[in-house]
Amino acid sequence: MARLSATSGSDPGIVGPLDALVRPAVAAAALLVAQQVAAKATRDALFLSTYPVTALPLVSAAAAALSLAGVVAFSRAMARSSPPALVRRLLGLNAAMLAAQWALWLAAPRLAAVALYLHVGVFGATVLSGFWSVVNERFDPHTARRVVGRIGTGAALGGVAGGLVTWRVGPVIGVPALLLALAALPVLALLALRRLGAPPTAPSAGEQPPAAAALGLIRRQPYLRDVAAVVALTALTEALLEYALNAAVVGRYGRSAALVPFFALYHTGAGVAVLALQGALSRRSLEGLGLAGTLAVPPALVACGAVVAGVVPGFWPTLAVRAAQAVLGRSLFRSGYELLYTPMAPQRKRPLKVLLDVGAERAGTVAGGAVVLAVLLLPAPATRGTLLFLAAGVAALTLLLTRRLHRGYVGALAESVRTGAVGIAGDEDREPARRVAPPPVPGALRRAPAAGNEPASDAADLRSHDAGRVRAVLSREAPLAPELVPLAITLLARDDLFTETVTALRRVGVRCTGQLLDVLLDPEEDPVVRRRVPRVLKAVPTQRAVDGLLSAIRDERFDVRYRSAQALARLHHDRTLAIPAEAAFAA
Repeated sequence: MARLSATSGSDPGIVGPLDALVRPAVAAAALLVAQQVAAKATRDALFLSTYPVTALPLVSAAAAALSLAGVVAFSRAMARSSPPALVRRLLGLNAAMLAAQWALWLAAPRLAAVALYLHVGVFGATVLSGFWSVVNERFDPHTARRVVGRIGTGAALGGVAGGLVTWRVGPVIGVPALLLALAALPVLALLALRRLGAPPTAPSAGEQPPAAAALGLIRRQPYLRDVAAVVALTALTEALLEYALNAAVVGRYGRSAALVPFFALYHTGAGVAVLALQGALSRRSLEGLGLAGTLAVPPALVACGAVVAGVVPGFWPTLAVRAAQAVLGRSLFRSGYELLYTPMAPQRKRPLKVLLDVGAERAGTVAGGAVVLAVLLLPAPATRGTLLFLAAGVAALTLLLTRRLHRGYVGALAESVRTGAVGIAGDEDREPARRVAPPPVPGALRRAPAAGNEPASDAADLRSHDAGRVRAVLSREAPLAPELVPLAITLLARDDLFTETVTALRRVGVRCTGQLLDVLLDPEEDPVVRRRVPRVLKAVPTQRAVDGLLSAIRDERFDVRYRSAQALARLHHDRTLAIPAEAAFAA
């Protein structure tokens, strides 16, 4: 993977300034979520004002079942095409179908209400899943942790904007014009995605497994099964709470024109809360609680809230627990959930993600519709409490599964890095040749030996810009003289001499371990030299080298931590060395 130095506005593993890539991703996320929120508010209001609430489980299950068929087609398309190209085609089709529903509304409003409900069910999650596939492939796992919060914040802003527009503008311009406005948003998102560009590396179609093979991978790998189960159970919880809220809303407002402002205001308030949590807690949660801890917070709080709402009667407790589930799902859960896919190689991720992200969700929604229909057979007074207690139980089960995801994530990431399936910033041994002369000797390496003690001719050769003279000194069978080691360490920055320098330093590594560690642990040294020092130390099987590398895996720079961890993994094969596994895995 190409790299740039980690300077302001750029990031290792990214071709070009990082901000130039993040901004279109943020804009696209905002537009897509704005359209989804506005479409959901419009869909719910139109359907509930046209049909009784008891018809909701049927149309919801029908939309989910139709979406499952679309997921299979989408997964196959992802195996043949790149996510950016496929998502652009989906956005164009999305806009065209919304425009067609505008025409249908003018002729047959009842049919248009059903068509819009099915449309949102099929396209909403699928388009967002495709967008996050683009993001997951565009940024490596380390960079993704940095930028996913910013993209999530853009999505939260889009949710607020979509709700506000529906709330304030929808009643003024009317449903037909609102549908046309919804059709314009995916077109704008398409323009933003074009600026994001293609992933740095793209697997060919022959390398990507078909949908059937992707289903086989899910069945065989516990990590993928856990991800699918968490997605399905989360969707099941949402379906139960969604029906409980919609029934409460119809009971409070009836089938009146007040439904459009209510759902718009509800989604606006949820969007504001998502924005606040996304900006204040998402990144801190990932850094403080970790991936599994962040994923565990939403089901834990929803389980407690659903129990309280089941005990306390009334409209507001039901609204509160459904809003909490929506807000936490779109902020903390989404920030952690998207990172679950970063360890997967792109050729597997493309068909897998849509099956897990959308297929498992739709399966949970279908199951939720079936559960709601079964609950509706109970006496009416028991319906609300039963749905809420069932939602609490499903959320609690989800919480138990999230505890297993961290171990699976770490294992998947380790395997992908080991096999080279996933590129990580700083993963390359050689950067593009750009240094034609050795840099000035920096910091702690300014230890020029006394004139009377150094081999003058060899030191002059190592300081020269002549690669031939330098290579002649490094390639000798005799080990480097101690006085020449500091000069040789600086040569790690030269791509044209990298192999010879590493080989020469490894021959004297035991003797010069202290000098190598001084450079590795000094944040003022050249970052290129620092991250290449572990390439030398991994061939130095001493406890002193291990202790220094253990300190380096806590360094502020990711590339230094990553290379040091690789060196420790190599030294781990020497059973005479003490490498505390708990401390290493914690770092």
